[in-house]
Amino acid sequence: MKNKLIITGGILGVVLLSFIGLSSAQSTPSVGCKSMGVATGIIEGLNKQRVIFRGISARGHVTIIHLNKDTGTWSANVVLPTNVNMLCNVDAGTTGELLDTSIILNKPEKGKRW
Repeated sequence: MKNKLIITGGILGVVLLSFIGLSSAQSTPSVGCKSMGVATGIIEGLNKQRVIFRGISARGHVTIIHLNKDTGTWSANVVLPTNVNMLCNVDAGTTGELLDTSIILNKPEKGKRW
């Protein structure tokens, strides 16, 4: 009887911790894919983030980093080659550090890439 009570209490504890974990996960920025227009509206319109980097990954997708320099919020997004009309948010945060602004100021020569 005592062992049954301990096991039941342990299972209940695990279930409660799972719900606590799920509820805190929902407060983080949403990760997932949206149509390009909707995602851009949220990132650039609502969050006031601007593109600070865009590049083609060795894996074949386009990676885009957005930043709101006033609030410090940022997001990392990808456009997959299988659906170029969708923007997928893969990460986001509220703090960070822009390490080298000179690369932003010094654009590559015409016709050359970084």
